[in-house]
Amino acid sequence: MWRHSVAVAAIDARILWKDPAPVAVMIVLPLLFVPFFAPGASAQLATAGRVGVDGAAYAVPSLAVLFALLCVQQVIGALYRDRQWRTWDRLRASPAPRSAILVGKSLTALAAQAAQLLVVLGGGAVLFGFRPRGDVPALILVAVLFATVMVALGLVLFSLFRSDVHALVVCNIVAMVMAGLGGAFGPVTGLPAAMQSAALASPAYWAIDAMTSLSLDGAGVVDVLPAVAILMLWTVGLVAFAALRLRRRREGS
Repeated sequence: MWRHSVAVAAIDARILWKDPAPVAVMIVLPLLFVPFFAPGASAQLATAGRVGVDGAAYAVPSLAVLFALLCVQQVIGALYRDRQWRTWDRLRASPAPRSAILVGKSLTALAAQAAQLLVVLGGGAVLFGFRPRGDVPALILVAVLFATVMVALGLVLFSLFRSDVHALVVCNIVAMVMAGLGGAFGPVTGLPAAMQSAALASPAYWAIDAMTSLSLDGAGVVDVLPAVAILMLWTVGLVAFAALRLRRRREGS
């Protein structure tokens, strides 16, 4: 299976290499927004008792997460692309099982998602002095895990809708809700109490909470283990749901 998956991933990687503009845009835009978000983030952090904190320490990771959520559109596009190009039947006729095809596409999507997140964080360090006080490998781990959750979310939407139009509409709604609850537009402490409670249901909350703990509080791997565990649970749950839906769709077709 893995041989087939790697072959499919290589094909998708070549397609992405020939047209990297969508990923590049999702890297450039959050970095363009940092100077506008940072002052507000600094003021909101001061209200929450963190006086004198550089707003970039919050703006960079939160914007990285926000645009990772928006990048789920690219995951969906990659999954539906073969149907639009009328190459899906050809792929299914190949020796590769359907599961291997989806795994291969997911591998390329994961690489793109993780690269987008990590390059935004790195760009924030170079351009805006983003300097995590905590463990940098832990920050990378959280970023990669959140990217994995986003790919799994794309698989779920692909499993739920036969039309990419419907999947993209729902994707945008879900992304904005997750981002708002997760603190991508400002610290969760500034939200009403009910929304603060609801924030715990958003994977974006756990990613941003872990990243800001690492960037602002000098946290280490042990300190962010709860967030790591929850992001892993989100991935497993979403992948299991998508697999079940796709199996039922195949049996019903």
